[in-house]
Amino acid sequence: MTTLLKKESKKEKRLMTQDTIVQGDLLYHAVHGLCRVDQLTKQKQAGKEVRSYSLVPKVTNKMKIRFTITDKDMVASGFHALVTTKEANNILDYFKAGDITAVPRGVEPKALPDFAQDNQTWGLAQALLSFSHDNMEIKDQRKRQMLERSAKGLLTELSFVFKTSLKETAVKVRKSLASASKVNPLVLAAIENACED
Repeated sequence: MTTLLKKESKKEKRLMTQDTIVQGDLLYHAVHGLCRVDQLTKQKQAGKEVRSYSLVPKVTNKMKIRFTITDKDMVASGFHALVTTKEANNILDYFKAGDITAVPRGVEPKALPDFAQDNQTWGLAQALLSFSHDNMEIKDQRKRQMLERSAKGLLTELSFVFKTSLKETAVKVRKSLASASKVNPLVLAAIENACED
């Protein structure tokens, strides 16, 4: 089984094409987790041949979910290659710096609420750092859901990359966030909740 380690373009979203994704590659999604490319098919849509990918979650449940995504919809779907260990360490350093706008070269800073909605790793990291500085109240349900999704998606991906448990990864993230400033208690709770699933 091969792992897709395609370099990022100038924007954080990885431009994945039919030449870079092969059967057996691992792709990650903040909500659905790690998935393996099970099949590649070609279909005719609007008179053009379109390549489709059948993705199977690594952790399956009784429903045996399978995602079928066309080549042109891959980026919009939120599936992407796992970040490298170097990129994961850059995310921890980004948390330690505590500056939301201090993203690495090639990663486009975004305005809230766009951070977490693209399901890309740096977007989730930016959202988590933004929320950690925010005085968010429990009443704002939409922000709370984005916080929970950002924490869960980022912690899960980083735990795969670092090859550590969710709890060990949560400790690293909490430490990194706390080194810059006091962390919003709701962010700490979201990180803790992400470890329980």
